[in-house]
Amino acid sequence: MSFDMSIAWECRDQADQAEIYYNHPLRSKVRLLEDENLSLKRLLRENGIDWQVRPKAVQSTKARITRSSKSKCKPLPHIPVEIQLKILSYALTGTHPIIDPLCRAKPEHLTVREKTKTPLLAINFLATCKAYYVEGSRALWANNSFIFTTPEALRNFAEVDLKWRQEIKDVNFRIIAKFYDDEERTHKISRHYHPDLRKAVTLTVHNRPRDNALARRGFRAYGWYQLIDFLTAMLPPFNPAHVSIFDGSSVPHPTPSPKLLPGLEKLRIDFVNFGDDMFNNPPPQLHELASHQLGCTLNEVVLTGLPSDDSGLRTCNELAGLLKDEGLLIDHAPSMIALKNTVRGLNCGPGECHYSVKVVRAMRSVGDHHYDAQVQDHFGAGFPTAPNDEDVEEPPYSVYHSCRTIWKRVPVKISGSSERKWMLFDRMSGLPWEEVEDEATMFDTMGDSDDESEEGMVCDNCGDIHPGAIPPADMMDLYDDL
Repeated sequence: MSFDMSIAWECRDQADQAEIYYNHPLRSKVRLLEDENLSLKRLLRENGIDWQVRPKAVQSTKARITRSSKSKCKPLPHIPVEIQLKILSYALTGTHPIIDPLCRAKPEHLTVREKTKTPLLAINFLATCKAYYVEGSRALWANNSFIFTTPEALRNFAEVDLKWRQEIKDVNFRIIAKFYDDEERTHKISRHYHPDLRKAVTLTVHNRPRDNALARRGFRAYGWYQLIDFLTAMLPPFNPAHVSIFDGSSVPHPTPSPKLLPGLEKLRIDFVNFGDDMFNNPPPQLHELASHQLGCTLNEVVLTGLPSDDSGLRTCNELAGLLKDEGLLIDHAPSMIALKNTVRGLNCGPGECHYSVKVVRAMRSVGDHHYDAQVQDHFGAGFPTAPNDEDVEEPPYSVYHSCRTIWKRVPVKISGSSERKWMLFDRMSGLPWEEVEDEATMFDTMGDSDDESEEGMVCDNCGDIHPGAIPPADMMDLYDDL
């Protein structure tokens, strides 16, 4: 029996979770150390050496030991510190993103190019001396980009010191949906998933034995729960420095612990194999994480591969809560698809793929004088807004630039290029101005004076006359929405 599409119930597979727990890095290190310790003890016993006897301490000499006294060879030429730091920075900056740092990436989560072209890093520099370790660590974590393909890899990133984690400004999550079934069925993603597909793609489904329990059976998926696990890993990790012991009990630090990536500004999430009409709505934990615990923290969020059905639309709206006021939300068609043992990139021709850009909550920063202090505090007006691109570079002139519009620099392509272009947005709807221009300017000629030909409508927000002036009714509707 085969099915082209069917709804998959959300789950966290018990077998996968047990494997993740067993292969936790700390547990793996402990097992390796135990095996090494046992083998060393066995070697000592075989040679008749008591492994419990400690050797006598060697008395240190009072003579001063220098490099010249230890080596009779001619010392190497001295290199200025500035040049050493440049060499160190160059050697620890990769040409490709680092995938799953501190973990071993799974081959089925990588593209063919990523399997063959790894970032060339002279990581041995860090073991040279303490100075190289400190300066090299700063270059390693600040100069490279990172891709995380599993929540466990992101969670293990907490082992990196906070002073290096806070230097990271941009990360990429690759969320590959996993499917399970306890029946021999074939599930496929339609060729309409992306214009680059010529036929339907068979999904990789992990077969699970039918268990004699009350657990949900049938076709299941680890998709939205995986997104929840990724966002949960972004929460503040445990830091012993923020816990003090008083009378035998732990007392939390008066200041809150920083998040996993406190300096993060841009987040890209690639949803892979999230087909239309395959998933139920995301769980309610998504709103708690995106809009509250991690809300108003990012300047830009890029989402690729979200379904175009109700579940994808709801997920996009919930993830918009991660953005600061006037933050940029980009929704793009799928950029890759997962096959049996690899991930294949998907290419988009001009105008073939869905691409939408939106500015989030852009009106609140210019219309806050209409709201009392109680409403402002309740809705988080104290959070900083996203940086204004107009402060960095002057945008092109537009007759429509007013209190209702805002300039933003948006990427020309989401992959392979860092080029950006100016785009004018409507603060009221958040959409590009060219999409709402006709609707926004339809009441411009309806002025308050008798001679409507000489004077247009006065904007209720700024009190000036300009294209797309905001009428009082729209300002009241905006107040009700907030």
